[in-house]
Parts: sequence; C-alpha cells; structure tokens
Amino acid sequence: MSTADYTLHVLSGELEGQIFPVAQDLFVGRSTSCDVFVPDRRMSRRHARFFLDSGVLFVEDLESHNGTYVNGKRVMRERLFRSDIVRIGASQFEVALSGSLPSSTPKVDAPTAHLVKPIASGTIPDLGTMRPEDYFSAIGIGDTDAGLPRTPEQIAFLVKQTRNFAVLHEVAKTLQAGNGQAQMLHDVLGLIRKVLRADRAYVVRHRGSGHLEPLAVRASDDRDEDPRAIRMSETVAELVIRDRCGVIASDAVADERFSASESVVLNDVRSVLAVPMIVGDRVTGLIELETVRTINGFSEDDLDLLGIVASMIGTAVDNLELAEARERTIGELEEAQSQLISAQDRLVRAEQMAAVGRIASGIAHEVKNHLSPFLLADMLRRQYPDDEDIQEATELMLEAQRRILGLVDEIRRFASGASAEISMSLQDLSAVTANVVRFVRCDARIRAIVLQVDAPEPVLAEFDGDRMRQVLINLVRNASDATDSRHGQIVIRVRGDDQIAWFEVEDNGAGIPEEIAARIFEPFFTTKGDKGLGLGLDITRNIVEAHDGTLSFRRREGGGTIFRVSLPREQPGHAD
Repeated sequence: MSTADYTLHVLSGELEGQIFPVAQDLFVGRSTSCDVFVPDRRMSRRHARFFLDSGVLFVEDLESHNGTYVNGKRVMRERLFRSDIVRIGASQFEVALSGSLPSSTPKVDAPTAHLVKPIASGTIPDLGTMRPEDYFSAIGIGDTDAGLPRTPEQIAFLVKQTRNFAVLHEVAKTLQAGNGQAQMLHDVLGLIRKVLRADRAYVVRHRGSGHLEPLAVRASDDRDEDPRAIRMSETVAELVIRDRCGVIASDAVADERFSASESVVLNDVRSVLAVPMIVGDRVTGLIELETVRTINGFSEDDLDLLGIVASMIGTAVDNLELAEARERTIGELEEAQSQLISAQDRLVRAEQMAAVGRIASGIAHEVKNHLSPFLLADMLRRQYPDDEDIQEATELMLEAQRRILGLVDEIRRFASGASAEISMSLQDLSAVTANVVRFVRCDARIRAIVLQVDAPEPVLAEFDGDRMRQVLINLVRNASDATDSRHGQIVIRVRGDDQIAWFEVEDNGAGIPEEIAARIFEPFFTTKGDKGLGLGLDITRNIVEAHDGTLSFRRREGGGTIFRVSLPREQPGHAD
C-alpha cells in the first residue's frame, strides 16, 4: 500500500464533507499554521498529528487540552484502520482508502441517547390557593372511582405525579420561608439533587453579555462547594440559554456536542441535565445537575420537573435581588440625606460663626472703650497700698477687665476657627481654683448658693493659667444656672496623681436629660433660651483639648451633674 492510499473524510464539524489525503505528517489544530486548520475553540492550537510509519497510519495527540478520541476512546498514540472514527474537538474524521467513500456502517458504537427539549415559561403553582380537587387532578386522580389508576402504567404515572407534586410543594415552602438567598438555594438544591439522584447540582445566574455567575453548588456529600470553584460547561450553558431549551446528555463524555468541553473532561461527568431559568420573557440563568458515575442518569420526566423548579427558583432569586437592590437604594438615599443634612448644618454653623465673628469684633471695640474707667482701679491700688479691702476690690476689678477682654477675644478666635492660644507654665491648680472662687463670689446668684472647695493640697501641672481660669469660671457659672438658688450647692474638687491633675465641678441641680446629653457640646445648642449663645461648653472643650486634656461629664447620684477636667501632669522636677 502506497503512502497516498489513506484519506481522512470529515463527517462533522467546521470542515464537514472535505477529504484530506495523508501522504506525510498531517497536523490538525486551531492554528493557521496547521495542515488542517479548524476554527474550533475546543481544539488546541496544535491538537493532533496523523502520520505514516512503515506504511501504517497512526494518530498522535499533541498534549491537547480536550484530548483525541478513536472510536470513542481517548488515546495518546493509536494505530488506525479503515473505517476508524477519530474525534478531535467537534470534528469527526473517518479513515478511508484513497478513492473510497465513507463507510455507511462505521465500527464505532451508536451515539449515546440525548434529548434537547424547548422549555417555556410556565405558571408557577400557587399551592396555598389550590382546592382539594386541584390536588387530586394534579397527581392524576379523578373525582370518581372510575378515575383511580388500575394498570401498572397508570400506577407508575400516579407515582411520578405524586413525586413531582410533593417536590414542588416542598420547593414552594422553601422559597417562601424567607431565609435568604444562600439558605434558600442550599435547601432547594439539596432536595432536587436527592430526588433526581444527582452527584452535583448548581444554580448559575446569567448577567447578560455572556457573563455567567455561579450562585450555589451542592455536592453529593450534602455539603456546599465554593461556587467560584466549579468548572461549568460553557457549551451546555450556551445551548440552554441561547435556545431556551432543556438538555439531557446521557453520556456526556461520548456526546459529540459536549465532550470537548473543559468541565466535562476534567470533572469526568457522565450524565448532564440542564434547564434554563425563565422569568417572563427573560432567561435569567440555568440549573444543572450532573452525575459522575451513572450513564443515562436522567429522564425526560426529570427534565420536565426541573424546568418548573427552575422557573420557581428564577422568580425567587429575582425577587430577592430586587429586595436587596431596594434596601441598598434606601440605604444610599438615607446616607445621601444624612450627608445633605450634615452639609446644611455645617453651612448654617459657618454662617453663624461668621455672624458671631463680626459681632465679636464690633463688641471688642466698644468694650475696650467702655472698660477704660477700670484703669482707675490700678491707680486706687497704688494710692492705698495698706487698705486690704481696696486692694481686694481693685484686684477683682482688674481681673474682671482681663476676663471680659479675654472672653471677647476667645469668641472672635472661636468664630474664625483659629486654635486657642496657649502659654504653658508649671502652676498650682488648687491656687487657680481659690482665685476663681474669690472672683465668682462677686456674682449675686453664686453668693445665694453654697459653694464649697475641696482642694486639700497643691496640685502642680503644666497649663495656661488664664485659660484654665476661664474654663473653671464657665463650669461654675453653668452649675449655678442648673441649681435652685434657694437650695443650690456646688462643690469643686481638685486632685492629682502621677499621671494627671484634675478638677471636678459638681452641682445638685436637675441634671442633664438623656435626650440632650449627646448635644451639650454642640455649638449654638443651649437650654438657657435667650440667656445663652450655646458657645460656652464648646469653647471650654477646645481650651481643654488644646492642653491635651479631656472634658467629660456624668450624672450625679440623687440628681445633678459632675463635670471633670483632666490634664496631663508634669512633676516639678521635670519642668523646664
């Protein structure tokens, strides 16, 4: 036999009907450099080689991805005889002698049975509204004795219908349980997999433009697999979604449509049942069942049942995703509203601050003009150095002048957003407290209540004396405003340890209501009506934080409030 006696007749695929003589090495693949170029994505670029050795024809697989098959058997290198069928990708080549036609009775076995059946979007059964006679009709029993099954065929039909009806009932209950998408798909796939005796079941979402997203996978050992890890047959998915059909491949490895699919080869899938999820006029995904050991694992009845279940699942998934999208939209709108309100609050505050700054600048000019007579106090102090009453009164007057000017400057800085100016030095917090108490006793309201000081010993710390006096005055005045002038009581405590120095201002007033506790440090928030601007506590907190300290409050047992100021402490030996 000469080297030109063998030819390859293409029985199926892109080159169906063509004939290729084998006179020398003949390479087949997806690369244009091959002798037989086949634009088939199931083929590797250089998939297989036909060659002659001592007049004998061989085929050799070139480490292809999806393999080379001779008469249905995967081979690496195989001798070929007349009428052998070689399958590469979707193409089948029949070995023939030169001048002969393809054999009408090839030596391969008949193709494994398979089914492709159109699936329509059916009406999902509403089990909650069915009447008793509807139940009987659904499982094939009439309303008279004549309608009862008698023959084996009728009994088999009744069993099938009863099974299907029970499955649909359980699926409907699961979908209506409201346990979330993950648990819903877990339960439904577990039920379907057991009923239809599959080794694996999964749901895939079709997102459009060919994008497929696995949602859930249930394996034969009743565990969930990672959906991202499944190797899905794109061939099956494309057919199911494009043609809106259910597919049964009884022996997927031998089925010429799917055997080149990567997932079928790698997963060693034997039988495949896949149906589309159709919602209205849309294909929203598919459900696929697989067996890895059983050939002819699924029937047309199984396909019909799974088609109805798929529509039910598709509708449920759609509804859940719509609900989740609605929740996300509501959350985004709430967040946008919150941001808008926050922006409005910042704008209002900026406008308020600007107004306060303009007022403070004007007040500062007028106040300085009207405080000029206070300079007489200094003259009186020098004129009567031995008169203790005059010395104390003039000192209080000069202190008040400094407080008024400092307060106006503080409001102006606060309105402009500037940081508080701090001049740190080592001072005695107890001495500062005593000075403040002497000053605030000039206030008629504070004189009317009991003001106690608990500062048994000096407490040294690094702080700005003028700023800390301002803090303490603000807290004492707030405490006096919160108490009943007839029974009011304020206690100031000063303490310290190795780490911090602190003082507390405690009152026996009504206390801070729970509903406003979170707002008391907000600028312009006040409970004093026209008597307050709502800036005192915010200014106070800014001063304390400029010292790296903290300002906090707590409710007093029995009524009232305790404000505490804590400052980092520097020991005298560590001061510069």
